[in-house]
Amino acid sequence: MRTAIISLTTKGTQLAEKIAEKVGGQIFAKGRNFTKLADLVAEIFGKFDGMIFICAAGIAVRMIASHITSKLSDPAVLVIDERGQNVISLLSGHVGRANELTVEIAKAINANPVITTATDVAGQFSVDAVASKLGLVPEPKEAIKVINTAILRGEDVYVQAGDVRLNLIPQNLVAGVGCRRGTSSLKIFEAIQRACAMIHQPIERVKLLASADAKKDETGLLSLAEVMGLEIKFFSAAELQKKIDEYKLGESKFVTRSIGVGNVCEAAALCCVENARFALPKTSFKGVTVALLWEK
Repeated sequence: MRTAIISLTTKGTQLAEKIAEKVGGQIFAKGRNFTKLADLVAEIFGKFDGMIFICAAGIAVRMIASHITSKLSDPAVLVIDERGQNVISLLSGHVGRANELTVEIAKAINANPVITTATDVAGQFSVDAVASKLGLVPEPKEAIKVINTAILRGEDVYVQAGDVRLNLIPQNLVAGVGCRRGTSSLKIFEAIQRACAMIHQPIERVKLLASADAKKDETGLLSLAEVMGLEIKFFSAAELQKKIDEYKLGESKFVTRSIGVGNVCEAAALCCVENARFALPKTSFKGVTVALLWEK
C-alpha cells in the first residue's frame, strides 16, 4: 500500500518518521515539503492508497470533504493524534483497507486502534472487506449495504438472495491502449468495453491501463483512468521495443513514424505482466487499439 503520512507539527513529524520506519510511507511535513495543507491534499488525494493525518480529526475531515467520491475508489484515510495514543480509521475502512492499516499502525506504535464500522464493532465480516482482500469489485455497489445489514441482523446470507444480488468481480485484466491524438475518454472507454465484450467479460475486470510515454499528456486517456479509478502506466519507446522484439509483435509503420515504436497496446500490456497470456490480441476500434492480457 502506497501511503502518505502528513504532519503539521514538529512532534507530529517525529511520529511520522517512526511510522514510516515501521510500516513505510512517504512523509509530508508542514514547513519542510508543503506550506498549505489544503493545497497538498488537493494535489495528492487519490494518488496514494492511504493517507495518514497526524492532527485533529476535524482538520482531516475538512481537508478531504470536497475530494471524497465513492467508498469503492476513495483512499484509506486515518487520523492519529500527535502523541500517538489513538489511531482512527476515518474513511474507506473496508474497500480501502483503512481498518487493516489502523490495526497495523496501532500495533507498530503501541497505540489504541479506533474502528467504528458497524460490522467490525459487531465482530462480523463485511462483504466489501472480503471483496477487497480477494481483489474483487462489488457490483452493484448499492447491494453492499443491503447484504451487510442482513449480516448485522443475523440473517442468513446466500450467494443469491432473492432479488438482491452482489457480484464479486475479480480484477485481473490489463488493458494496453493506443489511440490517436485527441481521442475522447468516451471513445476509449467504448473501445475497451467492446474489447472486453469480445471475450465475454465485463469491463469491471480491468485492473490496470497501460500505454506509451508519448500518451502521458493524452487528456482522454488520463480522464478515463481517473473516472474508472484505475492506475495507468506509461512505458518508454525502448521498453516497448524490448517487448516487441521479445514476443515478435507486429508493428505499424504509421505508429512508428508517430511515436518511434510500432506497437503500443500489446507491448505496453506485456510491460506490466511477465509471462502472461493474451485474452485479446491487438484489436482496432476506429482510432483506438486495445489488447487485453490476463494477469497471473
